[in-house]
Amino acid sequence: AYWWIRQAITRAIAQQARAIRLPIHITEKLNKIKKVQRELSQKLGRNATPAEIGQELELEPAQIREYLSIARQPVSLDVRVGDNQDTELSDLLEDDGLTPVNYTTQESLRQDLENLMAELTPQQREVLALRFGLEDGNELSLAKVGQRLNLSRERVRQLEHQALAHLRRRHGNVREYIAS
Repeated sequence: AYWWIRQAITRAIAQQARAIRLPIHITEKLNKIKKVQRELSQKLGRNATPAEIGQELELEPAQIREYLSIARQPVSLDVRVGDNQDTELSDLLEDDGLTPVNYTTQESLRQDLENLMAELTPQQREVLALRFGLEDGNELSLAKVGQRLNLSRERVRQLEHQALAHLRRRHGNVREYIAS
């Protein structure tokens, strides 16, 4: 009965102790690692290395490092930092994402471009997509587009010219984005 009670208590703690719950088997492995880590630290008089802990538990040092990295507690972005505790951690993090205005502008441009491209023939759309890298970011030469579409270099140039001429006539919507 002792082990069942102990297991129930250990599992209840594992379920409630962390903001992000870890699976029971990982929690139990972490408990074993921390126990061996404490014992080795007392025995050696210094912090035990992952290799020493791994040797004791018959695990690879990389596995020990992985478990210990999982064990780290998450930090709230709302925690106050600084000398006067007047700055939140989230204020110090750089945001690589687009601002709401830039995101909206980019999405509107993408939608307008899709609408304009829909007015072109499928062959013209394919030529522009390959020439300007609209799908994968890789711009291809006239010759490479011709090889891929089984067309001559001159025919690819003509299709590109026709498509761009059509888009220039219909560029009213796009002009707003270029100005901004």
